Formats: sequence, structure tokens, C-alpha cells
Amino acid sequence: MIAAIAGFFGMIIRVIYELVNNDYLISILIFTLITKIVLFPLSLGQIKSTEKLKKITPKDKEIREKYKNDKQKQSEELTKLYSENKINPLGGCLPLLIQIPIVLAMFYIVKQPLTYIVQTPPEQIKTYTQQVLNKETVTASEITQNELVVAQKMNLIDMQVFPGFNLGDVPSNVFNKDESKRVNPIVLLIPIITVVLSFVQIKLLKSSTSMSDEQAEMQKTMNLTMPILSGVIAFTMPLALGVYWLFGNVIQIGQQLIIQKIIERDEKKLTLDKGGKV
Repeated sequence: MIAAIAGFFGMIIRVIYELVNNDYLISILIFTLITKIVLFPLSLGQIKSTEKLKKITPKDKEIREKYKNDKQKQSEELTKLYSENKINPLGGCLPLLIQIPIVLAMFYIVKQPLTYIVQTPPEQIKTYTQQVLNKETVTASEITQNELVVAQKMNLIDMQVFPGFNLGDVPSNVFNKDESKRVNPIVLLIPIITVVLSFVQIKLLKSSTSMSDEQAEMQKTMNLTMPILSGVIAFTMPLALGVYWLFGNVIQIGQQLIIQKIIERDEKKLTLDKGGKV
């Protein structure tokens, strides 16, 4: 399924790639922007849902305490409470669930750019792999594992941004014992900045959406592990994925600031409407 999603996204990036004169970096940035724009309504709904949940927290706790020995009645009353306030308790999880297959698909795309972006015929990729590995026969696994190396060595896709910064490089190779595989230490900036921006994004989310104690407790682990996870992925995968993640964080921070303004405007309007009715 992920391979199929990667194929679909690869076609989109392929179109962008051709429109921007085969510029790999710009293609990744534009694709990232498109995905964030498409997901913006979900992000807006996620934060609005969190705000609504926060407002009904006292009533939520009251119901849970009152019917703690009657789970069926408790469930019925909570469902009624959420329905009356037009809240989907799982709404906040939807953006994250949708982003997971997108990121997994990007794993495929950045490691197999010839297949998903350049759309080189499989037989041709096989021939290139044989030439690079200097082998008469290669297995399907060898073709897949070496596709990125083949693309770089055969110059089949221009991944060079500037000297020492190649989107096909893997930051972890800065510490590779094999000198021939080492990359410029400057590439470590991508995973480092990715982690920093992930923490900034979480900080903005916490400041713009006041969570209940229960919600805050549930998210403590996630708030710590997600930035670290993003850094690990950016560190161990080709820079193209790190750039996708990093630029995505920049866009999302901007979106959260916009969402904060929208929520403040809506709350101000609601307050004025209530005042007018009184």
C-alpha cells in the first residue's frame, strides 16, 4: 500500500520536477508546500477540537466520576456531551494518522528517485546497477538498495545543492569509518535544525492551545519523542527527506500562528455575539 502511495506522490513530484527544469531541491520544497496546504484544514480542525475539549473538561471529569462504576452509562453521557458540543474526540489524531503514510511514502521516494521521480524503466536501472557495481548479474534487492548510489554516480538526477551538500547524502555517513563514504559535516545541520524546529512547533502548539491536565499528561511522551524521532530520521535517511521534514516544520509553524489568529478572532466574535444578545 505504501509503495502505491509512493507511486502516486512520485508522479506528482515528477510533474513538478519537469516544470522546474529538473531541480530536485525545488521539487521537494514545492511538494512539501502542497501537502501542507492540503492538510491545513485538518490542522485547523485539530486545534479547534482541542480547544473545545478543554472547555468541556470540567463536565467531562464530572461525568467520569459520577458514572465510574457504570461504564455503559458513562459512555452514553460522554457521547451525548461530545455530540451537544459538536466534538469528535478522535479528531485531533486524524492529521497525524494521515501524515504517517505520507512520510513512509517519502522513504521510498528519496531512496529510489529513479523509480519514483525520474521514472526510469526497471531494466535500465538494472543495467545502471550492473555498471556501478561492476557485476554481470544483480539481485532485485541489490538494485533497490543501490538505486540512490546509482543515481548519484551516473548523474541521472542532479541532487547537488551546493558543494558539500548533496540531497542524496546521509548525515550519519559523516561518521562512517569508510573514508570513501564520508560526507561533509555541514549536512548535520539538517537533523539538528529539524529537532530544534520540532520543539518550537510543540511549544507554539502548547501556547496557542490550552490543554486539560489529562490531555497534557497523555502528550508528554509524544512531545519529547517526536522531535527526537524526527532528528533520528533526518540523521539516518538521505538529506532529501530531512529537507522535506524541515521545510514541513517551517510551514507548520507558520500555519499554527495563522490558526492561533483564526481561533482568537472566532472567540472574539463569539464573545461579541453573546454580548449583543444580552
